[in-house]
Amino acid sequence: MLYAKVINPAIHGRKVYANTGSARRTTNYLEQEAKQAGREGAEFFGTEKAGVLSADQVVEMLDNNHKGLRQGAAKFYSLVLSPEPSQTAYLGNDARHLAAFTRAAMELYAKNFSLEGNRKLGESELVWAATIHRERTYRGTDDGPQGQEKGPLQTHIHVLVSARDRAQKITLNPLGTANRFDRVDFHATVGIEIEERIGKLRFETGPLGDMRRRKLIWERAEYIHRRAKENSKRELTPEKIGQKETRLEAQLIRINSKLITGQKLDPDRVKEAARERNFDDVFYKTLGKIERRAEAGRITIDPIEHLTTGWVQQGVAFKKWQPQQAPPPMSRELHDILTRQPKPGVGSAVAAIERRIQELASATQPLNASQQREKEQIERVCQAVIADNHHTGSYHAIFVSETSKQGIEVREHSAGSFMLAVKGSQQEFSPRDLRVGEQSLSTFYNKQLDANIAFLKAYEQEHNREKAR
Repeated sequence: MLYAKVINPAIHGRKVYANTGSARRTTNYLEQEAKQAGREGAEFFGTEKAGVLSADQVVEMLDNNHKGLRQGAAKFYSLVLSPEPSQTAYLGNDARHLAAFTRAAMELYAKNFSLEGNRKLGESELVWAATIHRERTYRGTDDGPQGQEKGPLQTHIHVLVSARDRAQKITLNPLGTANRFDRVDFHATVGIEIEERIGKLRFETGPLGDMRRRKLIWERAEYIHRRAKENSKRELTPEKIGQKETRLEAQLIRINSKLITGQKLDPDRVKEAARERNFDDVFYKTLGKIERRAEAGRITIDPIEHLTTGWVQQGVAFKKWQPQQAPPPMSRELHDILTRQPKPGVGSAVAAIERRIQELASATQPLNASQQREKEQIERVCQAVIADNHHTGSYHAIFVSETSKQGIEVREHSAGSFMLAVKGSQQEFSPRDLRVGEQSLSTFYNKQLDANIAFLKAYEQEHNREKAR
């Protein structure tokens, strides 16, 4: 069965398929592969109108088609289409037939994206290029001697496709959620496409043929899911485990060379975690994350736990950290400023208010009999209500007489100035110069003096906070 794969740089060939910058590194790798196979370099093709493309043209095409993407976002994606040897033979291993099949596969790739309004893209709306490789060698986690060529008819197609459509208005991410792009469905659909081309499958035209096609795609997708689960649970032979551990040891030497002393990975414990995960993709993906953090000067907290569970916890960055110099000795001038005592007579507004209130209270003349009776009556029923009105920013202190329904109200009049209203009359005062008439003293001071001072302190603090905002 044909294998259609979207390469994830975090797992597969992280450096050569890195896609957050220029496509140059990937085209260089593809050209190097072609030269190792005895050709002068990689020959690319794209849409039918594009014709033959050079590596430089492919890089220019992809690098100039990511308008609207943030700096660290993927700019392009790499696909691999690998027909079976028998399918390649049916196509005659011919470049023209393989290119036609690739264009049909990219049409299916475009249609596989779920877009708003059920819109469907076509191959011509993509920015893409592909090249054909006809050889493969054993490498990485393959079960075989590394560097040795695999069997005949190993033809496969490398595709580079932009992360934006040709109009640079739609972001196309095949590694996102299945609701946006179903990779298994794409795999199944492309497999059926090549089987139609070689005559293995035929569908009649019309609704019945479409229904049979959809049914077969669903069955093929279910088979791919089932096979993936079985492979993840497949027990490895002791010989294969030994091969994987040998390759893992070489990888750990490289990773430990990038880690600081005390953070190096214990090979025995890493192998144990790998065996526990059956050497699955999650293990290698997590190990790759640890290596990338090491390259960036970051540690991974409890790396063995995360190799076992697949979760990586980010550590602190050591390369960016620099020891801070001790602060310079305090200068004499700064010391004098910090320890300077306030000059006599200079204090807060509250202190000035308190002094003024005390002066006014001591200057109060004895009340006559009528005033004294009124004062005592008001004091018996007087209660203080402090209300903070957040809508107007004003702050009120109201002393209300329950018998006369009159009282004293302090409210903001202008910046730094307040208004005192007593029985319908008003008089202005400021925090530093409290001016009140003798009429108000009978109810505003005496036993309420301490309460008023507390209120004025609270008011000053609230007023300063409001100004700070």
